[in-house]
Order: sequence, then C-alpha cells, then structure tokens
Amino acid sequence: MECRSPEAHRRHEIGIALRAAFTHVVTRFRIVAEWVTTAMFFAIFAIYIAGVAARYVFSAPIAWSDELAMIVFLWCMFLTDAFVSRDSDHVAFDILWAKLPPGGRRVVGLLQTALFGLLFAVAFPIIVDYVMFLWREQTSALEWRLDIVYACFIIYFAMVIVRLAAKFVSFAGPNWRAHVADDAEPAAPNVVG
Repeated sequence: MECRSPEAHRRHEIGIALRAAFTHVVTRFRIVAEWVTTAMFFAIFAIYIAGVAARYVFSAPIAWSDELAMIVFLWCMFLTDAFVSRDSDHVAFDILWAKLPPGGRRVVGLLQTALFGLLFAVAFPIIVDYVMFLWREQTSALEWRLDIVYACFIIYFAMVIVRLAAKFVSFAGPNWRAHVADDAEPAAPNVVG
C-alpha cells in the first residue's frame, strides 16, 4: 500500500469524482443521442409514407418529400455514428488483434489511433473549408443552403477525432490492460433493443 500525503489523496479523490461525473454526462448524452437519432429514423419513415400516400393515394405528389427524407437520413446516419455507435458496433477484421498478447494489442492500438487521429485531424480543416464553401449552393426542392445540409459531416468528423483521442489516451493510460482485454467492450443494448 502506498503512502500519500493528504493533498495527494484529495487530488486523487477529486480526479475520481471528475471522472465519474464525466462518465455520467457522456452516458446521459449518449442516451439522448440514441433517442434523437431513433426519432430521426422514424421521421424518415413518416416522410416516406407521406410522400407515397400523396403521390399514389391523393395524386398530388409532394416535391420536397424525397429531398427532406434524404437530408434527415444523412443527419441521422452521421449523428448516429458520431454519438451512438460504439467501436464494437463496427465491422472489424481483428484476426491479428486476437493473436497478439496484451502488450502487442496496446502498441497496435496506440499506432492505429495515432495514425487515424492524425489523418482525420489533418483533413478536418479541409473538410470544414469545403462544407463552408457550399453556402453558395442550395437544395433543389427545399432551397436549403448546402453548408447547413452537410454540417453534420463536420460534427461527425470532429467526434471521430475526439473519440480517437480518447481511445489513444485510454491505451496510453495506466489502465490500458482493461482496454485490450478480450471482453473490454461488452455489448450493451441501445434504445431500440
């Protein structure tokens, strides 16, 4: 057992409390994001049904329904991957990962997150610049500015960078073994099931 000064013990306790508060906020935010993206998915379905009904039941097609459904789908897809999806939800080719010992997994994890984090960070200003450039263009039916329509891509890109940075810190931190274990990320149900 290590001896700590009262000041070091207090700092340690504050660190634990801050970590717990941060985890609580992230968990709550993820739950809200799940509900929002689920609602967006149902909105896509409702818009699609309204468009089909207007066209084939009432013989009065809605010009904007396909465009709105596509915009909501785009936002739903990028926001879901940015805020709701976990690493374990993605398809991964982990044959090499499964064969490596914990130290090797740590090295691969550090290299992978550093490489992809760097690539995304370098590309981020270019992505932002291009999306901001799209203010000149509009969608054809709703006449919405394309920079607003594609702003979800900036949010997505920023969250990928944040998630990669957090993953790098977890691989570099003192509790790295928990992140390279075979059961490091247990499957947890989301809002829909």
